[in-house]
Amino acid sequence: MKNVDLKRYQDAQERTLKRSINVSALVSVVAFYPKLMRVDVQPLSMHLVNGTYQSQPPILAVPVAGTRSGGFIMRPWVKEGDVGLVVYVDHDIDAVLLEGKETAPDTDRNHATSDAVYIGGIVIENEPLVEFEEKAAIISTESGEVYAYPKKNGYSYARR
Repeated sequence: MKNVDLKRYQDAQERTLKRSINVSALVSVVAFYPKLMRVDVQPLSMHLVNGTYQSQPPILAVPVAGTRSGGFIMRPWVKEGDVGLVVYVDHDIDAVLLEGKETAPDTDRNHATSDAVYIGGIVIENEPLVEFEEKAAIISTESGEVYAYPKKNGYSYARR
């Protein structure tokens, strides 16, 4: 009978450990700081605490992922209420964000909310996007009134 109790104990410990590891979360933007490319976000999934679901605290000053390459930058503009994804990096990212180069972590943090990175652009089903030509990379306003997309022989720009 002791083996059964030990197995239940180990299973309970494993479940508790798995719940404590942050990997990613869907979030809503609370504030955007464009000069620093940081957002404050509110996780949208509640956590189970002592048998009841409770809101998680906001995550502050989260770096916003963009594309920076070869002297060019594609910088997203984020607004309050946008829904996106935060990914919790494996280790403390503070030193890397300051230096921009390989460095040892400042702390032993792993998968911490303070090491999150925001990746935006999740489309909510009850707020679908305006339809455009298929198989095109499109940059547009949310309403679709102004848009541009590359074509094989140039690009197209229009106002609806």
